[in-house]
Amino acid sequence: MTDADLIEFAKDFRDGILDGKPSDWMCAMVCWPLAGLLCFNGVECECVESDLGHCNHIWIRLADSRALDPTADQFNHFNDCDFPVVYLGAPAVIHVTEVA
Repeated sequence: MTDADLIEFAKDFRDGILDGKPSDWMCAMVCWPLAGLLCFNGVECECVESDLGHCNHIWIRLADSRALDPTADQFNHFNDCDFPVVYLGAPAVIHVTEVA
C-alpha cells in the first residue's frame, strides 16, 4: 500500500466510524479497529498510547516507526498545530511514548 493509499484508507475508515462527528476523544475508537483491519490487509502496525499529561492519546505505529494518526486533528484547537485529518509521518509532539 502506498502512502497515498494508506492515508485514503484511514480517512475512509475514520469517516465511516465518526459519521460526520468530530474526532475529539475518539482516538481509541478509530485506531484499535483500524489497526486490526490494516494488519489483516498486510500492513504491519501496532496501537500505541501517548501520555500527554492532560490526556492520553492512541495512535498507530507502522513497521517503519512512522505515525499513522487518524485523529491528530483533534489537537489543532488545543495547541498551535495544523494536523491534517489523517497524519502520516515521523512521530510528532502528540506521539510521545517515553516520559522524560
